[in-house]
Amino acid sequence: MIKTALGSGTMSLKKLLRQALAAVLFIIFGVICMVGNLIFLPIVILGLHKFKTVQNLSRDSVWLSWKFFIAVSKFFGYLDYKFYIKTDLGKNSQMIVANHPSLLDVVFLISKIRRANCIVKGDLTKNVFLSSAIKACGYIPNTANEELLERSVCALENGENLIVFPEGTRTKDEINFHKAASHIATKAASEIIGIAINMQPRSLRKGEPWYSTPDVMIKYDFYELFCLDMKGFFAHKPNPIRAKELHRYMNEIYRKEFECKS
Repeated sequence: MIKTALGSGTMSLKKLLRQALAAVLFIIFGVICMVGNLIFLPIVILGLHKFKTVQNLSRDSVWLSWKFFIAVSKFFGYLDYKFYIKTDLGKNSQMIVANHPSLLDVVFLISKIRRANCIVKGDLTKNVFLSSAIKACGYIPNTANEELLERSVCALENGENLIVFPEGTRTKDEINFHKAASHIATKAASEIIGIAINMQPRSLRKGEPWYSTPDVMIKYDFYELFCLDMKGFFAHKPNPIRAKELHRYMNEIYRKEFECKS
């Protein structure tokens, strides 16, 4: 009985320490966002974000900030990660798609690919801490389908890399990609790289509070599932059919990947 009580007390202390660490990291996350807002707000107000040089500098700032945050999170033992990516990320007009198990997925990928563009949740454009950064960096909100397609295609045609989470929101029970990503890729991407994000244990999910953190270190693995040369993908077919085939292919390969690991 005494051993059980001691074991329970040890687990409670471990849980409290993990929650305290999560709180510190979320404070750091918030401070980064607030400082970024102070820097980016004047850029947006003065309209300087319309200049490509300023936009690139803004993206570099976000890239370095998230690199720092991931490094700090790893240093203190909150998380660890490994990338198993064979393809060089960051080439012109490259589209990177991934499933979306947690809050930090976009942080990882933006910190990995310098000056990448990204499709972000539309509600974030109203977030007081993030809206200025999104505008200064020229990130694309998924608010309106026509505008989303137009801006995404334009970004790829201009040689930018585009990070897309085709589920649109964080993964719940089953991976289900929307069709917009396939249409964007067939119109303008030079190649599309599919990345599977596997995290254990699951945490930082949609609707889950920050303090609901696991007692053990969170481990992320990033696997390359495929790399498609879009010029050769069903090249003899019109774009609507190519997009349909790409959508089917991506849904099938991601579902198989995570069915095997479930």
